[in-house]
Amino acid sequence: MKVSSRSAVKTAETMVKRLKPGNQLSIVNFKKDRSVRVVRDSDGGLLVVEDGFRQVSQKTDDMAVGNILKEAIHYEFPRSHELGFSVKHVPN
Repeated sequence: MKVSSRSAVKTAETMVKRLKPGNQLSIVNFKKDRSVRVVRDSDGGLLVVEDGFRQVSQKTDDMAVGNILKEAIHYEFPRSHELGFSVKHVPN
């Protein structure tokens, strides 16, 4: 699904809240050379992985994920107008 970059952070926050354990939310740019992934662990924790300008992984919870996503989306996609969102199951 394509989402405007202006509403990307808010959309990502609502989608992360609905993630079930073992699923991941992927946010990619048009060329798909940069991404931000949010993976829900089996114990309910979150792992935010930036793969683009920075190679960073952070463990977090539902309360702090909004600030991390805001920083990551603005850093990884500074000139993107539309971002691609997808949710899929990740095997352990």
